[in-house]
Amino acid sequence: MKRRVIIEEFGKIGHAELEMKPMMMFVGDNNSGKSYLMSLLWGLSSVGVPVLIRVNDEIKKSKLYEECEQYVIERIRAGEGKEPLSAEWFGRFLHLLNDCIEQNKDYFVSEIFNKNMHIGKLELDIEGEAELNIEVETDFQFELSLPKELEKEEINRNHTENKRILWIADTPDSKRGIVISDDYMQNGERYIEWILKVFLRYWSDLKNRETYRRSDSKVFLPSSRTGFILSKNLLTNNIYETSLNRFNNTIQEEMQEDQDFYFTKPVISFLKLLNNIGEKKYGIQQLEELAEFMERTILHGQVEIQNTMAKSFLYKPETLDNPIQMYLASAVVTEITPLYLLCKYSYAMTEMFIEEPEMCMHPRLQTRIARVLVRLSNMGIPVTMTTHSDIIIQHINNMLRVKNSDKKQALMEKYKIEEQDLLGEEQVGVYQFSCLGKDHSQITELRAKEMGFETTTFSDAFEEMLELTYGI
Repeated sequence: MKRRVIIEEFGKIGHAELEMKPMMMFVGDNNSGKSYLMSLLWGLSSVGVPVLIRVNDEIKKSKLYEECEQYVIERIRAGEGKEPLSAEWFGRFLHLLNDCIEQNKDYFVSEIFNKNMHIGKLELDIEGEAELNIEVETDFQFELSLPKELEKEEINRNHTENKRILWIADTPDSKRGIVISDDYMQNGERYIEWILKVFLRYWSDLKNRETYRRSDSKVFLPSSRTGFILSKNLLTNNIYETSLNRFNNTIQEEMQEDQDFYFTKPVISFLKLLNNIGEKKYGIQQLEELAEFMERTILHGQVEIQNTMAKSFLYKPETLDNPIQMYLASAVVTEITPLYLLCKYSYAMTEMFIEEPEMCMHPRLQTRIARVLVRLSNMGIPVTMTTHSDIIIQHINNMLRVKNSDKKQALMEKYKIEEQDLLGEEQVGVYQFSCLGKDHSQITELRAKEMGFETTTFSDAFEEMLELTYGI
C-alpha cells in the first residue's frame, strides 16, 4: 500500500508528487520550500481533519456525493453484517475526499500558516489494494477509545445501552464507528463526513492505525530550537499578557494590518509541547533507551525539568553535582533537548517532523543524531526531516548498504551496528529542492543507487570549493 500527496502552486513550489515513507528527507537550497512543504504534511496528519472534510452545498449537489450517500444508506438499511469495501467504492470515497479538499484547500493552508495563503492543488492518493470492511453491528457494550475530534458526533467512550453502529475496519483491532440514529435516512451527510474523516485518517495513519491517535501525537520540532528553549517562559508570559489584557489586544488589532504577529500552527504545537512534556510518562522502553543513548553520546549529561509555575529546563553535566541553567549550556544541548525529553518521558508520538536535526553539531554528533532518527523510524514512528547535512545523508546510505551487504553480520559486529540501525531502500524517500530563479523551486525525487542517494546539491558545492582550492 502506497500513499502519495500531489501539490501544485504552493509558495515557490510549482509541482511536487511525494510518496510517503517511514523516513523522508528534504534536501537542497535554502529558501526553496522545504519547511513550507513539511509544515503542510504535518497539517495533513494533525489539524487537517476538521478543515478538509467540510461538505459544502456544491459538493452535495454532485452526482458522486449522491451515489456515495445512497450507498451508505443502503448499507445501513441492509442491517447487521459485514462486507468488503470494494476497490470501486474505495476509489469513489477517495475521489469525494479530494473534491472536499479542493474546496477547502486554501482555508486549510491558511490555518497552518496563520495567514492568508493559496495552494493551486492538493490531492491525496492511496495506491494498491485497500482491505477495508464496512459493517453494521448492534448490542455494543464495550469501551472504545477515539480521537477527541471524532468523539463529538460519534461513539461515546463508554457505552451502557445497545446501539447500532456503522463500522469501517481494516483489522478486528482497528475499527472506527459511528452510532446510527433512528432518522438515518435524513442524516446521510453526517455519515458521509464521518467516512471522509476515516479516509483522511487512513491516509495519514497508514502505518500507525493501532497506536495512539491524539491530535498532538504528530510532533513538529522547528529550527531555532535553542531560541525557543531559552525564551520559552518569556514567550509564555507575553502570551498571557496579550491574551488576557484587553488594552494590549486592542493595540494588536490596530497593528495587524501592517505586521504579522503569529507563529505557524506547527510552531504553536511545539510551544505547547514544551509546556506539557513530562506531565505523563507512557513507559515506552525503546524511547527511554534512546534517551539514554543521547545522554551517553551527545549530551554527556541529562536535562531535568523544574516544575515551577512556569516549567523550565536545567542541564546536569556528567562532571557536575548540581544542574545549571540552560543558557549556560552549549548550543548542542539546547538544540537536542526537545527530542531528548520526548524520548526520556516516552511521549506517545506517532510521527515526527524535524527541521535541521544537525543544527550546531560536530560531524561525529550528526551521525549519532541520524542514528536516533533511524531508530525512531524503525520503531514505527515515521520521521520527516529537512537537512543540509551530507553527513546525515551518508549515514543513511551506509545503513542501506550494510542492510544489503553479503557481509552484513561481519560489518555489524565490526562497527557495532544493531538491527534497529539499518534501513531498507523501500523505507526511505529523499527529495531534492532546487531554486529556479527567485520565485520557483523544482522538487526531484532521488533514487538510491549502488552507493545510496546522491545529492547534487551537496556534491556541486564541494566541487566548487575543490576547484577554488586547486586553483589557488
